[in-house]
Amino acid sequence: MSAAEPARSPDPPARGEGRPAPHPSPTPRLPAPTADRRAAYRAGARAALPFTVAIFAFGISFGVLAKGSGFTALAATTMSGLVFVGSSQFAAVSVLAGGGGWVAAAVAGTLLNLRYLVMGFAILPALRGGRARRAVEAQWVIEESWAIASDADGRFDRVRLLSSGAVLWLGWVAGTLAGALGPITAVDITRYGLDAVSPVLFFLLLAPHLGTDARPGRRAAALAATGSALALTAAGLPDTAIAAACLIALVATWRAR
Repeated sequence: MSAAEPARSPDPPARGEGRPAPHPSPTPRLPAPTADRRAAYRAGARAALPFTVAIFAFGISFGVLAKGSGFTALAATTMSGLVFVGSSQFAAVSVLAGGGGWVAAAVAGTLLNLRYLVMGFAILPALRGGRARRAVEAQWVIEESWAIASDADGRFDRVRLLSSGAVLWLGWVAGTLAGALGPITAVDITRYGLDAVSPVLFFLLLAPHLGTDARPGRRAAALAATGSALALTAAGLPDTAIAAACLIALVATWRAR
């Protein structure tokens, strides 16, 4: 360029050149992968199936008892759907069948359900949402779903709790309906051994904790509790047998801390 030529101002930068690149728009946060969650739901449901077979048979026993106590099939099935606790339902219906009132039946059922306070406090950190949502999710807590949801480190899996609880609930309600509508009688309950379902359920819950990797103290406590319960039951003291077994378990738990 000669001196006579006027200096030209530099060409303006092309659009987008010479300027800082705009910040990319934030990528929306995607929900957590659902594949793992679905797998966890399936795992909880599969783990509940063996217990559901026993709970279905146990529900038949309750349906028969409720039918013999004057309950309609609708009333018995509705009770199972809302309460979802076999022991308290048996206690309440037995009180009513023996001539007791609704207040006494409710008190009997409530006392048997007090154990769920301890179980609920243990599983509370695994639940989500506000109080109302956690209260709804906690309704799935029974011994079987609580055991299925528990991990070796003492924590609980919420998804396994919900999926196993739903499957167990269906088995319990269906069993109650079958017992209330079917031809099975109280005599058949003893004949077919349905009255032994409840002890079998608790043995299924206990057995995994007594495997080869269990601490010797657990097996010793289980054997001591079983021996004392059998001896006291044979002596005609079933209530004392339950208390003794619970005391042995409590002492063993305290010593293991």
